Amino acid sequence: MISASKIRETSFWLLDRLKGERVSRHYKEIAFIDQNLDSEQSAIQRSQYMHNILKHAVHTTPFYRQYKGYTSLTDFPVIQKTKVQECFNDFKSDTYLSQAKFRVHTSGSTGIPFELFQDANKKKRNTADTIYFLKKANFNIGERLYDLEVWRGINMNSPVKAWLQNLKYIDITEFHDEKIESFLQSIKNKRYPQHFIGFASAYEHICKYLDRTQASFFHTKIASILAISETLTDYVKETMQKYFGVPVISRYSNEEIGIMAQQTYDMYDKRFEINWSSYHFEILKMNQDVPAQLGELGRVVVTDFFNYCMPMIRYDTGDVASFGANFGKNDIPSRYFERIEGRKMDIVYNTRGQVISSFIVYTKFYKYYNLLRQYQFVQVSANEYVVKLNTVSSFNFEKELIDDIKKDFGQDAMIQIAYVDEIPALSSGKRKKVVNLYKSA
Repeated sequence: MISASKIRETSFWLLDRLKGERVSRHYKEIAFIDQNLDSEQSAIQRSQYMHNILKHAVHTTPFYRQYKGYTSLTDFPVIQKTKVQECFNDFKSDTYLSQAKFRVHTSGSTGIPFELFQDANKKKRNTADTIYFLKKANFNIGERLYDLEVWRGINMNSPVKAWLQNLKYIDITEFHDEKIESFLQSIKNKRYPQHFIGFASAYEHICKYLDRTQASFFHTKIASILAISETLTDYVKETMQKYFGVPVISRYSNEEIGIMAQQTYDMYDKRFEINWSSYHFEILKMNQDVPAQLGELGRVVVTDFFNYCMPMIRYDTGDVASFGANFGKNDIPSRYFERIEGRKMDIVYNTRGQVISSFIVYTKFYKYYNLLRQYQFVQVSANEYVVKLNTVSSFNFEKELIDDIKKDFGQDAMIQIAYVDEIPALSSGKRKKVVNLYKSA
């Protein structure tokens, strides 16, 4: 008997074929480039993508017309969200003003709400990217997918489309014990493949609940777990593996661009494989528009090959990462992001002005997870830090926690513990664990 998921998959590709294989063609291109990254043909294809989008931008958009005499990508300016918002109409292509377009927006996790338009072909490319990278994470079209995010009717499919996609929305706005238990019961003892995609914080709530209730291995068929939008900690990665038996894979993406990188299925490999098929990436120094060294943290700057409606050339994502090993072929600096540290505005520093990885901060709290509902680490000046704790009960480890933080931040660090009833979520529903209110030079 043919399974319902197989019928959904077959129907999807049949419908795409009837529409001219718009997604299928993109999918094949993505797969070829990703799987033949060092080949000459792959390099030629990417070079053609770059040539086409730059030529289009300088001939059809008011903002980029001044760069018609360019000789290379570096002749174009690095642009931030604020620049796009200030000159919004100038980024629109004249040839797409009357064509179908799709609005995408972010909720302002950086403090800057942001939106732009994408054309129909870009939308198809994003769909193909999504299918390809889900496939790499062990997901097949039509299988049951649970999406654990803050759902407020924004960016949600219609009930009919969600049913056709076998997609279940799980709202984590108030992800308390009863709701977690209800969710776990709904997926229990299923024989068909089930998949999770969602905020890392949702998985953390599940992990804490399972630890607190002294749960055993969860017997159900979970085929993949994908974390998005928030930093995935070692605690969550290891604990989800313990209870569900599959690695948790972290994806690097955003609403305005798409899927930029994703971890492999190997739970011990923390690198992110880069989506060179749809984008060109640069890692630039924190305060200069020049390339960072290999392994050096810098700003993630991306050129989107496919958004012809509103070309994004050298777009500063606001994120910080570093390239890994240099393969040195075909102008591709690296297959991987060695590290992705999140937002530039949330990078913290020790008292000597050196960058401290957010992952180091997270480890300071692992041993106290059974005592904490929430925590947040805030840098308020060059040597002053506030640790906000929302505790389950009394917390008697202040000195131990402060001493542990000082080991990495400096013995002269001034650390204040503040007890709070709640750490407010951003408008996106995310809660930041690390915040920098101090702007380091």
